[in-house]
Amino acid sequence: MPINRIILEKRKEIGLTQEQIAGYLGVSAPAVNKWERGVTYPDISLLPALARLLKIDLNTLLCFNEGLSEQEVGHFSNEVAAAIRQSGFEAGFAMGMEKVREYPNCDVLIDTTALLLDGALLMYGAGIDNKEHYENQITALYERAAKSDNDLVRNKAIYMLASKYMGRMEYEKAQEMLDLLPDRTELDKKQLQAKLFIEQDKLPEAAGLLERKLFRGITEVHMILMSLAEIELKEGSSQNASQLAELSQKVARMFDLGDMNAFVAPLQVALSQKNVQDSISLLKSFFSATLTPWDIRKSPLYRHMAVKVKAEKEVKEEKEEVIKEKQENLCKQVLQSLLFEIENSPKYEFLHSNAEFQQLVAQFRPKC
Repeated sequence: MPINRIILEKRKEIGLTQEQIAGYLGVSAPAVNKWERGVTYPDISLLPALARLLKIDLNTLLCFNEGLSEQEVGHFSNEVAAAIRQSGFEAGFAMGMEKVREYPNCDVLIDTTALLLDGALLMYGAGIDNKEHYENQITALYERAAKSDNDLVRNKAIYMLASKYMGRMEYEKAQEMLDLLPDRTELDKKQLQAKLFIEQDKLPEAAGLLERKLFRGITEVHMILMSLAEIELKEGSSQNASQLAELSQKVARMFDLGDMNAFVAPLQVALSQKNVQDSISLLKSFFSATLTPWDIRKSPLYRHMAVKVKAEKEVKEEKEEVIKEKQENLCKQVLQSLLFEIENSPKYEFLHSNAEFQQLVAQFRPKC
């Protein structure tokens, strides 16, 4: 909280008027008014007396030791996300960075802001000028969070940095980050906690815990299969890559990971092989799947987990049409980013002159 808000709130808290503050400190009432509006600041010589008058210490007055709670960070994140949706990525980015400058030692804020802006840049980044500048600023936030004394914050930031460096082909830096991460413990605390919940008849809690564990596990399996298919392609074994891609597709469908995820690996194999017909056919299915909202609430595998995404009260209050509209808008943003990629990424160049491919792009572009 900035100093002007501290002065205003503490003055009201102890029941003093601006005139009384002015009289005690030997300044004018308009001067106090300007302090509280953030137009000017008190003279440094007045700070000790002002702090005593407001019944706080200098550290509190100057916000020296102040941070934000996790609840406050969460609330602010929602505000940034809303700003991005309404006014664009640049507005949300400026809002997030301003808050980080206000609380430069709040590791939870820095890490959360980095994750939020990173995801938003991926989602809304198509067509943003100077995208590299934003990416560098976000990486700098991760680097700050990676020095945190908070193990959870630090490890999340290190993991994200490793991913960033790998994406930039800075493999030595990526390995340095991975070496900093602790290995998983042999004991599975979540499995034991779920068993305890079942014994206590806390069945929704147990189901939610196990569903989240299942979702993370099957998502990891899906990603492993895609990575193995990539390895087979680089080793020149197209047949093995195709089999792994097919298995990845089956896993995605069997475990309700959404139609779009089912086509990722087969599409990558077709693109790597420069198979025009298969690539176009899979792109068509991929685009269609992109416009089909994935509603996790309808999956019997994750129905308890879905309730945890929002407070139960909020889920009941939010109208179904509002949820549907949000899902459709998200799908359109994803489609827009995909179209931008296929029109600009070198791996799609072999398709650009194909009339069927051009017709496909023209068909789906108005749907963004």
